[in-house]
Amino acid sequence: MEDSSMISLLSSLISTKIYSIGLTAGGLIWMMKRIIRSLLLKLNCCAATPAELPLNSRTLTPTLSPTPAAPKPRKTLAQPAPHRAARRPPGRHHADGRSAPPSRLPPPARRRAAPSGPRGLGPCGAARVPRVPVAALPRGPLSASWLGVSLHPPASTGAAPPSVAGLALPGLNLSGQLPAAPLALLRRLRALDLSANALSGELPCSLPRSLLDLDLSRNALSGAVPTCLPASLPALRSLNLSANALRFPLSPRLSFPASLTALDLSRNALAGAVPRRVVADPDTSSLLLLDLSHNRFSGEIPAEITAFRSLQALFLADNQLSGEIPTGIGNLTYLQALDLSHNRLSGIVPAGLAGCFQLLYLWLGGNRLSGALRPELDALDSLKVLDLSNNQISGEIPLPLAGCRSLEVVNLAGNKITGELSGAVAKWQSLRFLSLAGNQLSGQLPDWMFLFPRLEWLNLSRNRFVGFIPDGGFNVSAVLNGGGNDQGIPSEAVLPPELFVSATTDMTGQQLELGYDLRAAIGIDLSRNELRGEIPKGLVAMKGLQYLNLSFNYLDGQIPLGVGGMGRLRTLDFSHNGLSGEVPPEIAAMTELEVLNLSYNSLSGPLLTTDGLQKFPGALAGNPGICNEQGCSGDVGMPEGKREGSSRHSWLRGWHGENGWVSLGAFCISTMTSFYVSLATLLCSPKARNFVFRPARMEY
Repeated sequence: MEDSSMISLLSSLISTKIYSIGLTAGGLIWMMKRIIRSLLLKLNCCAATPAELPLNSRTLTPTLSPTPAAPKPRKTLAQPAPHRAARRPPGRHHADGRSAPPSRLPPPARRRAAPSGPRGLGPCGAARVPRVPVAALPRGPLSASWLGVSLHPPASTGAAPPSVAGLALPGLNLSGQLPAAPLALLRRLRALDLSANALSGELPCSLPRSLLDLDLSRNALSGAVPTCLPASLPALRSLNLSANALRFPLSPRLSFPASLTALDLSRNALAGAVPRRVVADPDTSSLLLLDLSHNRFSGEIPAEITAFRSLQALFLADNQLSGEIPTGIGNLTYLQALDLSHNRLSGIVPAGLAGCFQLLYLWLGGNRLSGALRPELDALDSLKVLDLSNNQISGEIPLPLAGCRSLEVVNLAGNKITGELSGAVAKWQSLRFLSLAGNQLSGQLPDWMFLFPRLEWLNLSRNRFVGFIPDGGFNVSAVLNGGGNDQGIPSEAVLPPELFVSATTDMTGQQLELGYDLRAAIGIDLSRNELRGEIPKGLVAMKGLQYLNLSFNYLDGQIPLGVGGMGRLRTLDFSHNGLSGEVPPEIAAMTELEVLNLSYNSLSGPLLTTDGLQKFPGALAGNPGICNEQGCSGDVGMPEGKREGSSRHSWLRGWHGENGWVSLGAFCISTMTSFYVSLATLLCSPKARNFVFRPARMEY
């Protein structure tokens, strides 16, 4: 009994010591946090943030000395910038055909470049205003040389004294509310551009009535779009309020003048139904561009929107719209760009779309559309971009679609398309991008698969293709073989691919100019099919490839020796096949390679110990024939932390692996258990208390 009590005592003392050490460490950490927090609170007072500076001191002083007597800043002649709306790519897939996270070609990603203003940042984030000598500042009367100001009539004509006709101050980090009262004094102001600043507050209704072009995009304006705004600007030609914080539904009484040609309310938080009429009289409307994308509009697309016969670009993407696409969409005979992607639209692709015979860009991806592809779409012989990805489209690719000879970007990934690869695809000789990933296509790959002279990206992954990879036509595409194209090879491999579409009105506001920029890695993806045979030598001889994925097939034979000549390759994946032989040593010398996966094949031979392969842990996992200095093992090259016997520390794993001599979790649990058992014994047992706290007897 006495021995057991001594053991219990020693255990309690050890546990109490460990517990006290933990309490002491926790107290030190808590004290350090308190000290750091107090220091940060003191440092936050060292400078005012840009938002605290008043608008009046920053609106026209980006190059002024803060001296009170300084004259007005110098200005240069600037014409009002044309309206631009950047569009996003078709579809939202990764290069392997999987759906991309909402963070998006396969889905053209719609982005705007962040403006970089001329201001730097001082200590604690305070805005640093550059100073200019007073002698260098402009003097004298109003001049066309003043920054951001244009005059009408020009001073050189000798006519009446000029007045301010244009004011362009984008990207200057201006803050505060929009100074409506001072701006209203500019009675002849025609163009106002205050985009890419930090203006806040609500939209005023007291701006100059002479305004033709108003750009307040990329600010922090909030509230609703006031109903009085159109009435206060009777001559308005273009209005850009995109990328703000506008909220609430649009009023049914909101009606802009017939002179309006471009309306961009995208990238806000506007809700409710899509307005049936944004212009008072659709018959006399001059509206060319309507962009309501990236909002929270719900309900059906109103049929009245098809009454704007002058419309050339309609963007309603990334909302919560439901129902079917209006059958009267074909009435928009001047339409060149239609984006209804990433909504909840259902039904079939209407045959009436063939009436939009001038259509250049069509995005319907990310909806719930069903039915077969309509042969009537062959009337769209000017179509360049077609995106029907991530729907429930079924049936085969109809042969009449061969009439769409202008197609350059085609994304039909993530549907239920069946049958063999149609010969209609072979007629699309302008193809730059083709993605049929994630369908139910079968049969053999046709011999013309690589015979597109401008091809940059080909994705046929996650289908049921069988047979051999065609051995021919690899030297047709100049881009795949390292040559250039109209837009040049991108400096870095963009995955997933992205498509940027721009819509621009000219200076007169009477014409819309559309264009697109495809940014993608130069690549081929044939993964997750049932392909057999050897890898063609011509496939690895294409020096322009940046991405090559043949994983999850039944390929055999050796890795072609020419793979080392692919100097631009960044991703190489031959995993989960039946490849044999040794790993070509030139792979280790590929300097641009970032991702290498040769796992789960039947490769053999010695493991290369060069630095080129050391940066790819796990690249040779599942190849039992690969040998290193310790011998041959199927675990060679397994990623650290996943193989047996890993030495990495993790909770509830041993310090020396799962099969080590002690388990960290078991040690912690046993320590805490022994502490509380000893404490309970000490408190509840009088004999234990007397034994522990009895006075020591001195023996001589």
